[in-house]
Amino acid sequence: MIIQDTMPATVLAVGRLMAGTAGESRRSAHLFDLHSRDSHPEFLHARCGAAMPYDHLEWVPVGSGMPCERCLGLAGSADQARLPRPSRGV
Repeated sequence: MIIQDTMPATVLAVGRLMAGTAGESRRSAHLFDLHSRDSHPEFLHARCGAAMPYDHLEWVPVGSGMPCERCLGLAGSADQARLPRPSRGV
């Protein structure tokens, strides 16, 4: 049994889009800072800045799935700045 008062304020979780909600190339594993005292929003923002629908995410164990390189680059910094999303040029 988990007692709410003993939970850390922020938990680092690994998640990716569920099968069938996106193509395999878009199902990389992202890092999410989850705030234990908040209710879940409609969209969660990964450390890389990608916004994903909460109800389309599956939570995976650390080391599972193809990692998001942008999230990994920001993994060691608690005060990381969000990276700008790359523009889709021609």
